[in-house]
Amino acid sequence: MKQHFWQGMRVPYVTAWTAEARPQPVIKRIVGRGGEGIGYEDEHPVTDRRHEALWVRSGLAPGVGQPDFRRLNTHRQKRAMRYNLCQVCSAPAEGAGGDERTLHLLGATEPIAEGETTAAPPLHAQCAVESIENCRPLGRGWAAALVDYSPLWGVAGVVYDRVTLQPLPRPGRRPGELEHVHVGDERIRWTLASFTVISLHGVTAVSRDQLYEMAQAESRRARTAEPSGAA
Repeated sequence: MKQHFWQGMRVPYVTAWTAEARPQPVIKRIVGRGGEGIGYEDEHPVTDRRHEALWVRSGLAPGVGQPDFRRLNTHRQKRAMRYNLCQVCSAPAEGAGGDERTLHLLGATEPIAEGETTAAPPLHAQCAVESIENCRPLGRGWAAALVDYSPLWGVAGVVYDRVTLQPLPRPGRRPGELEHVHVGDERIRWTLASFTVISLHGVTAVSRDQLYEMAQAESRRARTAEPSGAA
C-alpha cells in the first residue's frame, strides 16, 4: 500500500484520516440469529457486523484530508490484525526477531504480560523505533515484546445498556477509552465495536537496547535483500 507522509513524518498505515469520518446511524434494538442486541436500521450483514458485535462505520480514504494520529481507522486496524500486518508500513510483520514471532509495542509502564489483550497490531522493529521517537504518548512509557502467537480474543468498543440503549458508564476509565469484550461474552451483541482485540502468548520482553539492535538487524537484512544495480 502507498505510504503517506504529513509534514515530513510518515503516517502509520492504521492512522485515521479526516476524510474517513462517517455519520453514525441511530442505534436500535434488534433480534437476529444470535439473539437480541443492538443494530442499525439499515444494517449490512457483511460490513456492519463481525464476531456478533455491531461495528462503527468508517470510510476508506487514506491520504485524503489530514491524519488524526489519536485515532485508528477501523477497517485498516481489522485488516492489520487479521493478516499480521505492520501497523506502520502495512508489510507482513512476522520475523521481527529473525524467526516467525511478531513484535508488539504498547504504551505502558509495566512489561507486557502473558495473555495480555490489545487492539494494537504488530509492527517491525524499525517501525517501532520510529514510533517511539515520534509518538508523544509513547514518551510517557512503553513496553515491547516478541510474541509466539496472538489469536483473536474479542473486540474493543462501547457496551450499551439493554434497556435505555445508551452507553453504559465505565467508572475509572479515561474519556473515550474502549472496553475489551471477549467473543464469548454475552455482552458482545450489545457492543458497538471499533477494533479487533487479540491476546498475546509466548511473550518475551524486549528491552530498549534489544529493540534498537533488532532494528539495526532488520536494516542490514533489507540491504542484503536489495537487488544489486546493473553494471
